[in-house]
Order: sequence, then structure tokens, then C-alpha cells
Amino acid sequence: MSAVEVIEEINKLPVGDQREVFAFLARKILTYNSKEPKPWLGKKLSFDEACDVVFRENRELLNLLAK
Repeated sequence: MSAVEVIEEINKLPVGDQREVFAFLARKILTYNSKEPKPWLGKKLSFDEACDVVFRENRELLNLLAK
């Protein structure tokens, strides 16, 4: 099944079930262990820089939430 097909199936779910899917995806994204170092770790960031990091690091989740 392709990602587009999965998304179409999620869109057919009742709202409560969709929330469960989004919560699951959020947990997966937050606990994803990337092997590459995070260049922003340990740095003091401005608000704009922090926003850039959040949007860059959580693109999939934010795309889902934007729908």
C-alpha cells in the first residue's frame, strides 16, 4: 500500500480514530532516533531559529496537522 493510499484510508476514519493515528505518528516522530547529529543541540537559539528547527524537524507531523 502506498503512502497516498494510507492517507486516503486515514481520511475515511472517524475523527476519534484519526486523532489516535495522529497521536501515534507524533510519538513516532518524537522518538525517532536519527544517527546524524543535531547541529542545534546545545546552542541558544532565537525564537525565529527555534521555529525553523521545529518546522524542519517535524515536517511530517506539521503537514498532517495542516490538513
